[in-house]
Amino acid sequence: MKKESLLFLRNMVLLLVVLYFSTFDIYVASTNTTDPNFFPLAIYDQDLSRQSQEIVKRFRPPYFYVKTYINEEKEIKTLIDEGIVSAVITFPKDFAKNLNSNKTTSLQVILDGTNSNASEIALGYIHNIISEYNVGLWAARLKASGIGQEVPAVEVRPFFLGNSSLNEGWILALQELFTVITLLGLVLITTAIVNEKQFGTIEQLMVSPLKTYEIILPKVITMMGVIFSVVFIALFVVLRPLGVPLVGSIWELFIVTLLYIFTLTGYGLLIATLSKNLSETILISFLILLPILFLSGMYVPIESLSPWMQVLIGFSPLKYYLNLAYGVFLKGNSILFMWKDFCSLLTLGVVSFTIGLWRFRKAFSQ
Repeated sequence: MKKESLLFLRNMVLLLVVLYFSTFDIYVASTNTTDPNFFPLAIYDQDLSRQSQEIVKRFRPPYFYVKTYINEEKEIKTLIDEGIVSAVITFPKDFAKNLNSNKTTSLQVILDGTNSNASEIALGYIHNIISEYNVGLWAARLKASGIGQEVPAVEVRPFFLGNSSLNEGWILALQELFTVITLLGLVLITTAIVNEKQFGTIEQLMVSPLKTYEIILPKVITMMGVIFSVVFIALFVVLRPLGVPLVGSIWELFIVTLLYIFTLTGYGLLIATLSKNLSETILISFLILLPILFLSGMYVPIESLSPWMQVLIGFSPLKYYLNLAYGVFLKGNSILFMWKDFCSLLTLGVVSFTIGLWRFRKAFSQ
């Protein structure tokens, strides 16, 4: 174990990478947002009425930014194709006339479909703005008719558990931390073993009196220590200053993280037995990493996946770790309360580590 620790500490590039992942990378992730941020708009107002201008004034920073006004219809495609704006709002000529005549009118929203996610989110905000305008319009009409006090209304009072302020930066920072743990958990143990294979020292170790677990254990413990140092630095240097609350027990967080790293070690042993050099190691690691990430529910809701992909989710350890880590971090749940996810991750870890150890012994005993 001393050898592995010295090799890691002497590798300045790896040290810098670990420091980057545990600090700056997580901080940058927390500053991102899926909300529209100065979403560029163009207005094509053919009506030029007071009502249309009232609506345009509602599209204000920091969510929207009216970049330009259009005078001709042919300008719409040019502005979107050149990426100058991401959406164009068009008011028809009889917009105000129809409203004043108690007729339903419409406005057209043309969005850049190549940026589908941002356009869909922005469209939701635009719908909310128009809905609020409609509510104000109806209230004014009812008040003018003298029956405004007699119309009942349903008021929605939402309350969000776990993240009551809906701070998206907290979630993005945690997601990035979990992604870093997954990446390092797969790559570090794998590269440590493959490096021994490339330098020819693994054969010397295998013919020595040492047992297989005595060869593997120092590498596993060292790399677990490295990943735990990443978690520790991220918790107290980045997440705490950002205000991310740790509602549950830090010891329970360390326990579920230890179990998750143990599971990833089994996957790493399998990769090490399949790889002949460092290049193959990196490629195979990413081949396994991407399904683990995308089949966890972190980026795409599990319910949105096709049925056959939902079956594969059971083999993604990150799915269980997300439930456990979010439960401890933001909800304050105990491991006993989340025993199903804990037992599922434990089972996956024992199976993967056993198979990985068997494959390692078989591969290097020949």
